[in-house]
Amino acid sequence: MVSIVIVNWNSGPLLERCIRSLHEHAAGCEIVVVDNNSMDGSLGFAGHAGLQCQLIRNPENAGFAAACNQGWRSSTGELILFLNPDTESLPGAVAKLAENFGGRPAIWAAGGRLLDEAGNQQTGFNLRSFPSLASAAAELLLLDEIRPNNRWTRRYRMTDWDYDAPGDVDQPAAACLMVRRSRLEELGGFDERFRPAWFEDVDLCKRMRDAGGRIVYEPGARFLHHGGVSLRSLGKEEFLRYYHANQIRYFEKHCGKAAATRIRRLVIAGLRLRALLFIHRKPLRTAYWNAAGAFVRGFVGAGFSPPANPEGNGRAEVRPHAWAHPTSKNSSAGPEGQK
Repeated sequence: MVSIVIVNWNSGPLLERCIRSLHEHAAGCEIVVVDNNSMDGSLGFAGHAGLQCQLIRNPENAGFAAACNQGWRSSTGELILFLNPDTESLPGAVAKLAENFGGRPAIWAAGGRLLDEAGNQQTGFNLRSFPSLASAAAELLLLDEIRPNNRWTRRYRMTDWDYDAPGDVDQPAAACLMVRRSRLEELGGFDERFRPAWFEDVDLCKRMRDAGGRIVYEPGARFLHHGGVSLRSLGKEEFLRYYHANQIRYFEKHCGKAAATRIRRLVIAGLRLRALLFIHRKPLRTAYWNAAGAFVRGFVGAGFSPPANPEGNGRAEVRPHAWAHPTSKNSSAGPEGQK
């Protein structure tokens, strides 16, 4: 059986559309929704007759990695599909993704095809190679803007990949990533130090590949992805701090302290460069400059509280729930895009 884990944080009406698409196109799958203390009413449609699921309500934002771990550990399927709330499954997508695991124990994980609302491939996001010092430098120092076809950016963002062909890859986006339960148990799931989000999926894929597991891309498993919804709940400076702190953490974990020091210096230089470029746009200039200053002062990451324990003394509310079945004739979103 496939268990689908959806982490929700202020995703608005897109969460309902995601659940609706799974009801229509992934019948029989177990669904676990972990809500990180959303304040936008995105769970408002819950409680009506329809699709059954398990709903875990955290009293605080535990972070994406911790919530993913809560979800898969509360599920029962041998295959776990981590799916963003701003995605929608197209017909047969979940089953097609699961087919990759049958009789192929060497495959530890698989990613689907992410399309935008116009049906365009989300190249540069859907699949990426593991980041390197060179690819990070190209992004941070704006080489990817000046020469977008430079070899480091092309390799990292896999812009030359044939997205119509299946194959082995480094890191599919966690917006749609299916993993064997046994391998999650072996690796301990997501590393919850990557809080509140970003680079936890890169880290998990890196650990799977380093342990000898294969990760594959399945173009026949098509999902719409709207993208960037939860980012709207974060300010620009807050996003920059968390994103780059986890970028530095990733390089320290997998490449060593010397590499992490180089990345920190590149982050500071890149943020200051952007502050100068936006000198006449005060909000952006201030966000970039303040974020750079935080890293100069040794900022190391988010100060989130530890993840909620579903079995703890009222820390998280865990219960079966029913989700409303759509009454609109427009129950399918059509061609989609992508975390």
